[in-house]
Amino acid sequence: MQKDAAPWLAAPFIRLVLPFVGGIWLGETLLPRSLEVSSMASILLLLSCFLLHQLVQKQLQAFNLLFGCCLQFFLLSLGWISLLLHDIRHSQNWIGHQLDQQILLVAEPEALPALGAKSARFTMQVKSVITRDGINQYRKGRFLLYLPKDQSSYLQPGSTYLLPADRLKKLIPNRNPGSFDFAAYNKKKNIFHQLYLDSNQLVEFPTTYENRYRKWLTRAQQIALEAMDSSIPVPHNQLAKALLIGYREEVDRELLDTYSQTGVVHVIAVSGMHLGLIFLLLQRILLFPESRYPFTKWIKFLLVVAFTWFFAAVAGSAGSIIRAASMFSFILFAKLLRKPVNSFQSISLTAFILLLIDPNWFWDAGFLLSFAALLSIVLYQKTWVNLVSFQNPFMKAVWELSAVTIAAQILTIPICILLFHQLPVYFLPANLMAVPLSSMALIGTLAIWVTAAIGISFHFLGTITGYLIHWMNLGIEQISRLPGALIRDINWTHGQVILAYLLLVVLTGWLRYRKSRLLFLSLVLLTGFLSLGLVQKWNQQKQELILLHHLQGKSILTIISGTTAHFYLNRFSPPIHKTLDDTRRHLGIETSYYATASIINFENQQLAMPRNNRELAQYILLEPDYLLLNRQISSIQALLNKPAKGTILLIDGSVSESRAAQWYAALTKAGYRAHSTWQEGAFYHSISTIPPNPIPEK
Repeated sequence: MQKDAAPWLAAPFIRLVLPFVGGIWLGETLLPRSLEVSSMASILLLLSCFLLHQLVQKQLQAFNLLFGCCLQFFLLSLGWISLLLHDIRHSQNWIGHQLDQQILLVAEPEALPALGAKSARFTMQVKSVITRDGINQYRKGRFLLYLPKDQSSYLQPGSTYLLPADRLKKLIPNRNPGSFDFAAYNKKKNIFHQLYLDSNQLVEFPTTYENRYRKWLTRAQQIALEAMDSSIPVPHNQLAKALLIGYREEVDRELLDTYSQTGVVHVIAVSGMHLGLIFLLLQRILLFPESRYPFTKWIKFLLVVAFTWFFAAVAGSAGSIIRAASMFSFILFAKLLRKPVNSFQSISLTAFILLLIDPNWFWDAGFLLSFAALLSIVLYQKTWVNLVSFQNPFMKAVWELSAVTIAAQILTIPICILLFHQLPVYFLPANLMAVPLSSMALIGTLAIWVTAAIGISFHFLGTITGYLIHWMNLGIEQISRLPGALIRDINWTHGQVILAYLLLVVLTGWLRYRKSRLLFLSLVLLTGFLSLGLVQKWNQQKQELILLHHLQGKSILTIISGTTAHFYLNRFSPPIHKTLDDTRRHLGIETSYYATASIINFENQQLAMPRNNRELAQYILLEPDYLLLNRQISSIQALLNKPAKGTILLIDGSVSESRAAQWYAALTKAGYRAHSTWQEGAFYHSISTIPPNPIPEK
């Protein structure tokens, strides 16, 4: 029966989505980024599939396996070519082509800005460009626009603006080991440039160029935000905005970290849980005489789906909420047609369609965690529920929520460790408290939003919702203060994550079928997982590196020998910085030493760090292997006056970006080998060193 069938038989789309995802991953990491090569491979594989299918049709069963393998490789190539087709750099109309021929950009903001300490960041969508010849040419692309924070209201989503193209700059990966790379993150969104402006450099187009849909959507968001401000007391109104439409720009950073460290950040990041609650509310509120007038089922279906997608759009169309909206739509449509719904089929179908629309969603953390949590619940929730039986309705409800919480963690833990390098210990009590309170608070914020949209205000709803948020915050903060609440600095490799998932799959199969070979295979995978960890440790013990971080306005050079790091500081060095903590975790640093020095000698190599122009002129005569140029140097004329030798010149982030660009151009023109962290990211070079004399850690 279908109920007892294996998932890959009951849900054929699993067999499609797995090779397709494999093609996306290989296309990003290993395969050449060439549309011609990928297209040729896809065509050849498709023709091979057609030929083998004809042979199978003629009862040549020996070709069955070959046909299946060829089909899987074709799906893999389809994922590869889909990734390349969605890379906007392959489009002839991308704004990055012939950027020097463009003087003006015609663009509009996609959404409300992300607010920083001093600036507001808009994501802009290009409509066209004005060339130096005065021609308005169609172009497409996206870039980041930064305005002073107090001028963020000058830019409104849906309106079109003229912006100077000559100030558009590329996003450069920082390449700091183990750190979040903002440029790489935006690359997955097809964003490769940024622009810093003042409001007086904006020119708004006439209203005839307005995007009315985007204006209407923005107005709905603004009504929601204004309703939260007018009804819910400060500071709880800030979390209410995050809870309702995912607007977290005003939420206190420490509070966000607390939610993340206790494993309940999903309650304030609009996700499938929120959309599921709204979906159930709509199902209960929209009552039609369906038995007497069957056509009203379609009216209800259209209303529920329309509001579901409207809310998904207002909430920012994040990967997790798009997944939830798509699945709810498929499930509701299947029920309307009285068709059976297989959970694995609906999950794999949704994943396949969404990745076909945009393969870059595969790299979105919310998208991955959403699918992993849902699949984990489908696989393991019933097993946990059946472990304990309660007659008391309250205890039964508590245990069912606990079972969902525990089940959801099983397949999300490897992704969380890979992306965030931490594991919350008290996720169960935190979720048992946060989920009911956040659900009631969400209902309250929805009611406030709807009533505000029709011009009615119920302040008592805001007061009650504020209390619910206050109690939730207090509980989460208390749980975060418990001893051992968070396991930090977990550093799994990609190979370990893959083996962890294979191990979970095999163990799940063993628990279901109780076959000894599955247990043996799980032991083999566990051995492989542990072996990769030991190999990582061994490599860290043997590493010998020179590292120059890219830190804007900062300067710090590090020599790493095994698990010991020697940080060389100057007046622009931060001894405490998150980037340095990420480096320690990523490279397995156990001991840190801090020192100041102008000359560092190691085996057959020398590194000079002049503190002023006079020392620069002196150290050039030594012809060191590496010479660091930071903000303490005001002129490089001494270098330009001397013939270039084998010295590698390092320009760090303490030098202003414009000056670093000038220095880099002049030095490379003079024949020097130069590395600017502004243009190439962190300098990360393997060396064979004799560790310098240790200086006690401060």
